[in-house]
Amino acid sequence: MSYQPTIHSGYDRQYGRLDFVMAVGNQQLSPATEPTDLPEKSYGEAKIASESSSPSRPSEDLEASNLEHSRRLGSIFTIFGSALANLSDGYQQSLASSTNVIFTHLLGKKVCTSSVQTRISNALLVGSVIGILIFGYTSDRLSRKDGMLVTSGLVVVGSLMATLAFQVQGTHDMLWYLTIARGAAGVGVGGEYPTSAAAALEGSNEHFDAHRGPIQVLTSTLMATSGAPICIFVYLMSLIGSDDNLTVAYHAIYSISIFLPILVVLARWRMQDGRLFEQSNFRRRAIPWTLLLKTYWPRILGTSSAFFLYDFVNFPNSIMSSVIINDLVPGNSIRTVALWQLYLALMPIPGVLIGAWLVNKIGRRWTGILGFLLGYVIIGFIVGGLYHKLSVDALPAFVVLYGLLQAFGHMGPGATIGLISCEAFPTAARGMGYGIAAAFGKAGAAIGTQVFTPIRAAAGPSSTFYVAGGVGLLASVIYYFLPEGEGVVLEQEDEEFEKLLMLHGVT
Repeated sequence: MSYQPTIHSGYDRQYGRLDFVMAVGNQQLSPATEPTDLPEKSYGEAKIASESSSPSRPSEDLEASNLEHSRRLGSIFTIFGSALANLSDGYQQSLASSTNVIFTHLLGKKVCTSSVQTRISNALLVGSVIGILIFGYTSDRLSRKDGMLVTSGLVVVGSLMATLAFQVQGTHDMLWYLTIARGAAGVGVGGEYPTSAAAALEGSNEHFDAHRGPIQVLTSTLMATSGAPICIFVYLMSLIGSDDNLTVAYHAIYSISIFLPILVVLARWRMQDGRLFEQSNFRRRAIPWTLLLKTYWPRILGTSSAFFLYDFVNFPNSIMSSVIINDLVPGNSIRTVALWQLYLALMPIPGVLIGAWLVNKIGRRWTGILGFLLGYVIIGFIVGGLYHKLSVDALPAFVVLYGLLQAFGHMGPGATIGLISCEAFPTAARGMGYGIAAAFGKAGAAIGTQVFTPIRAAAGPSSTFYVAGGVGLLASVIYYFLPEGEGVVLEQEDEEFEKLLMLHGVT
């Protein structure tokens, strides 16, 4: 009589790893004594074989059904909580644009200089880099959920501090206080990136894997992008309601920034760590840094470079858009500037929706390349070449082209760079891998914002659009070599990673 081999798999909760055991007849074989002629099965097939090998009772079926329903609900809460967190983060990032306009009008350009505006804008970005690195590590080492609750708390504290900025005596002290408050909020905002990205990807993979890519784009890029028009809309309505009282407008936009992360905390009580993370993590194992770097350095280099270049051109063009429009609007009318800002903030949203559709149609890489070429390269060079004529004779046309540049940017790299960076790394190291790439992105954003004004001052206002076009060309080449995540089975990637760890004695 011959025996058909059956592979059983189980999760070792003590060590946070996958264990594989094969049974032939009534004999069990450890991985070390695995016969070479047995057919290989994936982790998912092994699980099905294990579950179907013994009959189940109705009570067990009901219990399993209830458990699956509970996990599905938990995944939905996880995805929703991540989406709400990204909305809050997008709102936080947009605050800098309106803040610069408010203080320029209240204090004048001699006090609120370009360096002060850049410092306030960069405070959030510098804090974000710190938060990304810290919580990228802790999300893999401890838990996605716990890290996300802490980051939301930091955003609440930093936002409350910033709201009270006018209570500080002395203009110089007030501006430095605001810088510190924005930095504190930035640590929380940055910590959201690796925790939310990993949690949402793993939650969608568990129950909605066929739509994993579009869901990730909608919960991350779309929600973060939607935060900007909400912030500017609140700013514009407060100006209208207060008869252009900038102090009232400041308190209105920053008060909202306190309550958004509070809602995030409430939404996250029901969230859960995904099965992928439960089955493969570093909770009770030492992190093999050398092995991780040796194995994944090409992906770390590729995703980090692409993230850096995208944020280098995207963030200054988004944050400093108010400065550009403020210089072009006759009479510097704050309501007119706010209206143009609102239009610019709304333009990227259709781009993100198209990008969410394209990631499963043409793949992540080609969606990103298409956005770089259409947006930053073609439109960037057009606006740069016609800047003087457009800004003087056709301001609406300039704003439309500027908005299209942002729309294509968000359709391409904006929609895909975070998704690619998440899918490029195994679950156990996803927070750290994504965190490194995103940290380089925020470093690029900080550097881009820092040099944006000096470049405009030295080479003219059109120069920044030429820079965007050149960076877009370089980034398109890098994007071509990034790993394509469409069609990748994350469970199989984790299985291969666990085998690699076992091969090197990491248990």
